[in-house]
Amino acid sequence: MAGSEPPTLVLVHGAWHGEWAWDPVVPLLNAAGVRTHAVRLPGVDRAPGRHDLRGHVEFLRAELAGLPGPLALCAHSYGGAVTTEAAYGNAEVATLIYLSAFLLEVGESCADANRPAPVPPDPSLAPVAEGDYLRVSEVAAQHMFFGDCPAAEAKAAAARLTPEHVGTVGAPVMRAAWHAIPSTYLVCARDQALTPEAQRRMARRATWRAEIDTPHSPMLSRPHELAALLDAAARRTGRDA
Repeated sequence: MAGSEPPTLVLVHGAWHGEWAWDPVVPLLNAAGVRTHAVRLPGVDRAPGRHDLRGHVEFLRAELAGLPGPLALCAHSYGGAVTTEAAYGNAEVATLIYLSAFLLEVGESCADANRPAPVPPDPSLAPVAEGDYLRVSEVAAQHMFFGDCPAAEAKAAAARLTPEHVGTVGAPVMRAAWHAIPSTYLVCARDQALTPEAQRRMARRATWRAEIDTPHSPMLSRPHELAALLDAAARRTGRDA
């Protein structure tokens, strides 16, 4: 059942982002009595380690092993794929929260789950391949991720994005923790990066579901509303809660 003392909430960012994406909600959660731990996944100008899905899964598993339980994991976007596999078999993880995130089945990749992929109104708004990495321009980031952020905040967030390895969104997960761990799915109803239709399909796999009327990154645009939803979800750790 939902309890008054929530688990530590581990925050896992999505592709191109970093742990900084959670900065607006962390103090709000802490003020509500929710302990937080924001993860920085390996990548260019991020944490050391392999930059692909396998490397991210290994990194998150090690990170979780160093944290005292119980734990709640909140994943945003691509971070859902990492969390789905990394949390598998971890008895300290009490609940999973997917925020416009990839709640995948075994053998499924992010690319598989987001079909048909959203078509940007202009080709310049799509990620661009540069060798083994994908980059997102400032204008593309504002379209895909930061649609309802004030212009200055969207520009600042876009400037902090880093390249993401091609071995992330196309790789399938090998384990699916949500089969054994209760989960909440928060659909972003105006998302331009992961279609609301794809989110709702994945949300049917979750134990509980809710929607927030935002684009892809409500942690930046609607931190108070999101913090309240995360607080409630982190405390909901039993299937009958």
